[in-house]
Amino acid sequence: VGTMIRFCRVALALVLVTLVLQNTAAAQDDGWRSIEFETTEVTEVDVVVSPDGQWLIFTILGHLFQLPVEGGDAEQLTFGPYYDSDPLFSPDGSRVAFVSDRDGSEGNIFVLELATGEITQVTYEAWAGRPAWSPDGEAIAYLRFVREAGGRLEAVGWEPMPAQVGRVSLGGGKPETISTPPRLFRSVFYLPDGRLGWAVVEREQGSPHATTRFEVMSPQGTVSTLRTLEGVARRAAASPAGDGLYIRRSIEFSTSLHPWAEDLLFLPLPEGAERLVVMLPPHESPRFSVATDNESLYLSEAGRLWKIALPSGLGEPIAFRARVRLEIQDPVAPPKLALTVGSSAPVRSVLSPRLSPDGRHLVFGAFGYLWQQPLDGSSPAQRLFEGSAIERNPAFSPDGRQLAFVHSEHGEEQVKVFDFASRQTRTVASGKWQPSWSPDGQRLVFAEHQSPNFSVVTVNLSDGKQEQLAETARWFPRPHFSADGESLYYSSNEPNGAGTLYRLPLKEKAKAEPITQLVHRLSDGLVSTDGQWLVFRRNTEIWVARLGNEPVKEEDVRQLSPEGGDTFAFTPDGSAVIYAVGNRVWRHPLTGGEAEEIAIRLNFQRRTPPPLLVRRVRVLDFLSGGFGGETSLFIEEGRIRWIGSEDGRQLPQQIITVDAAGRFAIPGLFDFHAHTWHGNWVGNQNAFLAYGVTSIRDPGGALIWMNALADRSEATSDPVPRYFYSGEIFEGRPHAGGDMSVLIDHEDDARTYVRRWKEWGAQFIKSYPTLPWPLKRKVAEEARRLSLPMVGHGTNVEEVTKSVILGYTVLEHMGDNPYHDDVLQMLAAAGTRWDPTLAQMGGNALLLHAEPERVADAKFRTFAHSPSFRKGQTGLCVKHLNYNGRLGLWIGQLASIRAAHRLGIKLQVGTDATQTCVFYGSSLHWELEYFVQAGIPPLEVLRMATQEAAAGVGADEDLGTLEVGKLADIVLLDANPLEDIKNTQTIWRVIKGGWVFDPEALRPERN
Repeated sequence: VGTMIRFCRVALALVLVTLVLQNTAAAQDDGWRSIEFETTEVTEVDVVVSPDGQWLIFTILGHLFQLPVEGGDAEQLTFGPYYDSDPLFSPDGSRVAFVSDRDGSEGNIFVLELATGEITQVTYEAWAGRPAWSPDGEAIAYLRFVREAGGRLEAVGWEPMPAQVGRVSLGGGKPETISTPPRLFRSVFYLPDGRLGWAVVEREQGSPHATTRFEVMSPQGTVSTLRTLEGVARRAAASPAGDGLYIRRSIEFSTSLHPWAEDLLFLPLPEGAERLVVMLPPHESPRFSVATDNESLYLSEAGRLWKIALPSGLGEPIAFRARVRLEIQDPVAPPKLALTVGSSAPVRSVLSPRLSPDGRHLVFGAFGYLWQQPLDGSSPAQRLFEGSAIERNPAFSPDGRQLAFVHSEHGEEQVKVFDFASRQTRTVASGKWQPSWSPDGQRLVFAEHQSPNFSVVTVNLSDGKQEQLAETARWFPRPHFSADGESLYYSSNEPNGAGTLYRLPLKEKAKAEPITQLVHRLSDGLVSTDGQWLVFRRNTEIWVARLGNEPVKEEDVRQLSPEGGDTFAFTPDGSAVIYAVGNRVWRHPLTGGEAEEIAIRLNFQRRTPPPLLVRRVRVLDFLSGGFGGETSLFIEEGRIRWIGSEDGRQLPQQIITVDAAGRFAIPGLFDFHAHTWHGNWVGNQNAFLAYGVTSIRDPGGALIWMNALADRSEATSDPVPRYFYSGEIFEGRPHAGGDMSVLIDHEDDARTYVRRWKEWGAQFIKSYPTLPWPLKRKVAEEARRLSLPMVGHGTNVEEVTKSVILGYTVLEHMGDNPYHDDVLQMLAAAGTRWDPTLAQMGGNALLLHAEPERVADAKFRTFAHSPSFRKGQTGLCVKHLNYNGRLGLWIGQLASIRAAHRLGIKLQVGTDATQTCVFYGSSLHWELEYFVQAGIPPLEVLRMATQEAAAGVGADEDLGTLEVGKLADIVLLDANPLEDIKNTQTIWRVIKGGWVFDPEALRPERN
């Protein structure tokens, strides 16, 4: 009988595979295909043992597999482009409940009949998980996750998602809700006597300390406490003997610097001391299983399946071999980019257009500079200031005689005031932005970042005295005075992703009053000078409402414009809003009607570098695998025209000559992951060039500012690297990035913003783990339709696998634990690029622990952004470092990188600057060291940071190698980096598009 059941199951599986392949073949035009590989390793998988103790079911990359308990060949049970997880045998062993997204949801409970292979859906929630069978097999209890109730996704190491306990009868009928309101439930389980229990996490607000309460419901429906336990119990299962609970517990939350401890323990019932079964490294807590004889426990760890003897905790590995079949979409290739030098193309972005109080002049931003022109366009716009600083956030004084603005240079923010009559500029504050004037012109109010929140600060212009008036949460407050100067308005976010505008009376001990009660997002709220109108932003949209005596509610607001929300302001008379979309400026009446365009006359002379001859240089050739002999290299109009002897060649008369004196030339370096418009400040552009980083891939920054930096990089000789970028990250609720993200609430949002980002110049789309899986699919579908690559996080197996299924082109980061052969073979077969950001994943913390002198280096001290430098200088990078724990994880992470390289995975070199202790420029060179430390030869590491990086952004026809016809992005080194990768730090000169930069000349003054 057993043989016949197995035969039927295999036959049905073959039928299912055939159907999948037919569907795949029919969808080939959409990029679907099957990949197959064989593996003997697994990464963070769920494991359950059958009631008779003969079989294991476990997961590999979102599919269920069956295996005899003694090991051997594993049989794949589920197929298709889905993610199946969290399996659990029914009490009689004939069925398996599991969680799957095969219905298009975030996840629901399905049941697999093992004899026939039939799969039945049993819950129909937006998101269900953690199934538990009743002892009689007639019902399944589960968790119903509630995304909009606050909290954050555990999938990225944050607080658990709130949930309710639900239960569904398999005989039919509606599911019942066992517990309300939503709480931080982590597990549901049945005790052998039939009572339903659960684990719920309790945490004091603002405290890292957590306690787990285990509760149980009697047949009469009353709830009582079984036990409490310190820490977060992520998984709990009842002992078959009924004498206690087996629990996977994390003791503290994880960051890249502070790995949490995890243990598997036995908690006696009704009382008694907990007993350790086994210590485990940090995980996303996959399911474990206790055999019905209570003598063994099964789990996965270190790429293996394990049988753990009870109560001794001694482990025995279970060898297996599995043939894995996955259905995936091909990654979208990066669009081929045609790069230019001194391009005559129009400016991409006009920023922050502002009308003077008399309505006669317009000030706006372009190329990261501030410009002024007559409103009637009678003469072209003129730059207001000289120099290469980033200039932004202009604000006219009430009388129009002065202009406040933010001056950003070398990573430092300063609020300056410019006097139009005297043409003099003075600094009034540092570390602030979003300035706004008081009605009497005597004070400025602005925002200040005090991680993780923001503050509202005023300064008296006569004596420079500053005063902090309010704190806001995570979103840019855009503070401004009321018309009478007696109140202050500012925005703040709420846990559910909405936002609130507050009015703060400027009198002693006054409390801020909310003047909105909205369900959806409010950012950058502004009140008109007459107090009659509220205008605010939702993503890029501009919304408007009339103000009255009651708080503004959702039914009171209307959309004024679908675009321009990131640049808007009131006109001086308060009757209209002025904003920019791309390179066009509009004035839109508040009462309705069509927007009127304000013509911009911007005649900017784009610069082309003079001819350049580099003599006595040794050029890196990836084909030959080394540097050639001394030669000459000629650059004209920013491109390499020839490499070789000067004999017989005619050179222009007006030429710049550089004697490299035998130095080593490598292609300009890429930082494949750096956030250069991060929160309130534009990063230190000089630092990149000074460290030979001529190209930046920015997977999460304000799109209008990415366009502005790209404009400046192409059109000027300023020390600004090339930019390849996604714009703001796509998120859902609850969100993580606040104002630096696009919130996607429904399918129309998904499609609209992908199209908009494509139109506005984004070269790929970045999604965050907070984006719900159904919406992530819609974003990916639209991006694929428009040939835009998708990129996302890869910090756990579920994220990685789902991203591969959707055809993501690049995965960012990695988990604390190593990825084993199953994950790496999937990435290799799919052709997915991987940017592990080792600097951010603990590499820099370990390096600075071992070599604190790195932050004493004179070059580092002058180029590090000041707040980041202070963290490094004072030891904050390593203050709380669990060195032994992090080192153990680090060894495993490097092993994953080494194995990935052997399998041919396209590895990218990115740092994730500006995370804590990840510095512009310098961290890229440390990242190169980490890849060499992983066992990859220096030549291949350099190739990753140049040639492969250029291919990864679609610029390989212009960048990445030193060849005739390519753009002249070159780093000249004093020492050979193939002998020691640290020699990439011996930078003598940097050439970007034919412009020559001396790192010493780029150094800012630092105290």
